Amino acid sequence: MIEKQDTNILQLTTENKLLNDQLHDIDNELEMKSGENNRLRSQVADLEAAMNDLYVSRKGNGDLQVEIQSLKQDNEKLLALLRETCEYADFNDS
Repeated sequence: MIEKQDTNILQLTTENKLLNDQLHDIDNELEMKSGENNRLRSQVADLEAAMNDLYVSRKGNGDLQVEIQSLKQDNEKLLALLRETCEYADFNDS
């Protein structure tokens, strides 16, 4: 009876060691995946910041184009007004 219990204890000890090894491997894998997750989150944040910068720069460029177009129209109106005056009636655009 004692031999049977010793055998059971040895078997349970072996199973316990195997399960502890599995738990250790799972903990290591979880730690590795957590690090990878943090790295990917950081990468996503960097990409989002780059996308926002790109969006702002394109939006800014569009605003600049609108302003340039408005200035061109203002210049055309001013040139038309100058042509109506006596001093600049023969004004040449080129």
